[in-house]
Formats: sequence, structure tokens, C-alpha cells
Amino acid sequence: MQKKFVSRGKCQGIAMSLLLLLTALLTACSMPGSGGGGNASSSPTAAATSSAGTSTPAPGVSLGIQPCPTAVSVPSHWDAIIPTQANVSKVESVSCANLMGNPSLQALVIVRFNGTGSILDLYVYKNITDASPVQVFKLQGLSHGAAKISNYNTVITGEVDQNSSVNTGKANAFLTQDLFREFKWADGAGTFVPVSFPGIFPDLTRYQAEADQAQVNQGQDPWKLNAETVSKNLTVNLLKWSANVQTTIVSGGGQRDADAVVNVKSTSPGGNIVKVTLSRLEGNANGGIWEATAVESTGMSITAPQDRDRLTSPFAVKGTGNAFEGKIGKVVILDHLYNDIGHADANGATGNGPTTFSTNVSYSSTFKNGTQEGIVQLYSRSNADGSIAGVVMIKELLSA
Repeated sequence: MQKKFVSRGKCQGIAMSLLLLLTALLTACSMPGSGGGGNASSSPTAAATSSAGTSTPAPGVSLGIQPCPTAVSVPSHWDAIIPTQANVSKVESVSCANLMGNPSLQALVIVRFNGTGSILDLYVYKNITDASPVQVFKLQGLSHGAAKISNYNTVITGEVDQNSSVNTGKANAFLTQDLFREFKWADGAGTFVPVSFPGIFPDLTRYQAEADQAQVNQGQDPWKLNAETVSKNLTVNLLKWSANVQTTIVSGGGQRDADAVVNVKSTSPGGNIVKVTLSRLEGNANGGIWEATAVESTGMSITAPQDRDRLTSPFAVKGTGNAFEGKIGKVVILDHLYNDIGHADANGATGNGPTTFSTNVSYSSTFKNGTQEGIVQLYSRSNADGSIAGVVMIKELLSA
């Protein structure tokens, strides 16, 4: 009897050990960053970025504007540090955030100049409570300018492109703020560098997207909360398709989904289809607006440049498509207003059928003081009615 009792006890001990081991393994698997793929973005200390522009900040880092230390929160504190000029310029506002991706706060200081141009300069400082804060970034001369900290810890700006199609030839009082840019801290560069927002439509920039989100939150433009409607409006506005297009949800797109894929079918002869990929703004599945991040048709692709590259005119565009009598279609560069600022024919390597192409394209930017966000588009036209039959769009950052 004693022998049986000992054997049973050992079995119970082994069973208990195995149970504890299994529990530990299950707990580890359920922890953030425990994915088995070995992807660096799975680490809880890595800033993981998705196509929606969402971010998981490092420990101790918060997203968006944070309260400034009391001693440096008053705009007049910064007048002597900039310095500003009496009766010429003054510090308009100061806001703080973890702009450099670490737990310390940095300050965005905005300076406004007197005059009809409403010129704005902006500065970013670190070590903000020191007697001599360190300036790490400045951007000056923004006509009718605006600047703020985004919900993504970037600096986003708005200004007038005086040579754009909506402003050229107009007096100061009638100029429209139409150019929006984004700057993100880069450790390697030691300063803020221009970056692009993933969105193609209805917003091309984060500045516009966050403004749109605020309007939707107030009950305006509810169509931006519907993935199918956003996809439909994209084809109507950018491809000039009929408003009677048919939309079909391929995946996602629900009220609590963060991503979606929608097929849009043209009413033109042949019923051409484009696939629109969308993501909620900054990953917010609880009321975030939908942003189209990719547009493509079967049998067409752009293999170079890559999505969200920084481009300088001229550059090479490579891809694939279906040729007819040697021609696949046309490559077009769209600026911040979706205007054609450069184009070239996409001729196939072979005369007919599926083939590759390579072409050099030049563009002329109306904005000469830096980069702007834009689109590289490849499209083909229907032989039946001349409408756009197939298209690929990728988001890019265009140098002046």
C-alpha cells in the first residue's frame, strides 16, 4: 500500500509541474510583444507603425500635446529666447509633446509677424526648462501659416502656395491656405525631416485628415465614416467615373474594423474594377474616418519607385501592365491639389498583352520651398469610351 501511495504522489507532483509550466507558457504568449514571428515591431519598446499611420509609443512616451511645465508655458517667456522684435513679431503660442520619441518634453514655439502676409516661423526646442534651451528645428516664412503638434507626435503645418492653381495671381486677402506638410524627428539626422502621410483620399496629408476628423466628430461629412462611400467618391473625384458605380466590400469595413478593402465597379463598357485599400485614421476603429491608402487594378503595378519614397524630378517609373499596340497607358504625377504636374507615356517592352515598362518622368512643382505630398499614378483607358479602365496610385513625397 505504501508503494502505491508514493507512486500516486509522484504522479500528482509531475501533473502539477506540467500544469504550472503550461500556464506560464500561455501567459507569456498572451503578453504584448510575444509574437512568434520575431518581428522587431512586436517588441513592446518598438514604435510599430501600420499603413494607417498608427503608432505604439515607447514606454514613458505619450501621443499628442502634453501640458508644458508652468515656467515655460507662457508665450512671452520665449520672446527673449527666439528672440522676437518689438512691434514686428511675437510668440503666438507654445505647446509641448514627446516630439523626439523619448520621455522628455520638447516645445513647439510659434512666432507670428505683423502684416497682411500673416507670416509664421516655428521653432522646436529641447531641454526646455534650462536657462538656454537647445533649438533642434526651425521653419520660417510660412505665408498665412499655421503649425501644431499632431496626434502622432509630428509637427504639421499649413501655408499658402502662392503659385498653385487656387492662388496664382490673387491678392493677399484672397489667398487660400492649400499646402500642408509634416515633419518627424529623426535620430540619425538630429532634427525633424519631412515625411508623408499614408492617405491618398479624401485627405492627402495628416493636417487635413485631423481637421476632417474634428469636423466629422461634430456631425459633418458622415460619409467619411463609410468605407464604401469613401471608395466611391475616390473614383468619382480622381478617376472621373460615374456616381452610379457599384461598390462591394471585400474585407473589413465594419463599424469596429480598422481596415477595409473595397472593389469599385465602373458603369462604362466592360465594367472595369479597381480595388481600394483603406485604413481608419491613426488606427482609431471607434469613430475614425476612412483614408484610402492604395488603389490598384488587376494586371497593373508600379514596381519603382516604392510607396512613400522621396522623389526628385526627373525619376524613373517602372511597372507592369497590358499593352495594346505597344502602349500600356500613362504615368502622371499629381501634386498636393491632385493636379497633373508631369506625365509620360508607359510603353510596353512588348507590343501586346501583359508586359513590363520603364519610363522617365519629369515634373514641375509650383511650391519651391521644400517638399510636398503627391501621387504617382499609372492609368490605362478603355478603347470603348476613353474612360479610365485601370489604375495604380502610390503616395510619394515630391521635392521642389
